[in-house]
Amino acid sequence: MKILHIGLLVLIIGLVAVSGCTSSNNSNSNSNGNASSSNASASSDVNVVVSYSGSWAVDVSGPFGYRSLSGTGDQTNSIGSVTGSVTAAARKTEGGNDLLTVSITKGGKTLASQSTSAPWGGATAVATGI
Repeated sequence: MKILHIGLLVLIIGLVAVSGCTSSNNSNSNSNGNASSSNASASSDVNVVVSYSGSWAVDVSGPFGYRSLSGTGDQTNSIGSVTGSVTAAARKTEGGNDLLTVSITKGGKTLASQSTSAPWGGATAVATGI
């Protein structure tokens, strides 16, 4: 498992060096006080969905390059119309025990999903053949 994390880190660093880095954190409070976000997306767009009550960060890579996202609470982030493979590596940025789930979706269908409840834990979802 450690080798997989090191390999993913090397891949992400390489992608950052080649393509640059962008970030997005669109967060709004909803009626119950929880932060939520939803970037408008077409049904052909691929989305990275993070479900977690605390603070998190996710590194997303694919044919578009690399994007770093962060926030608090449940959020859906559109990464646009993508073909090929997408990797979303999420991690808790505080030591909570609640379940963090990262999913890659398209057209309302979940293509890949991974979860962790470990304090400071991480989860990586990989969708291929999009």
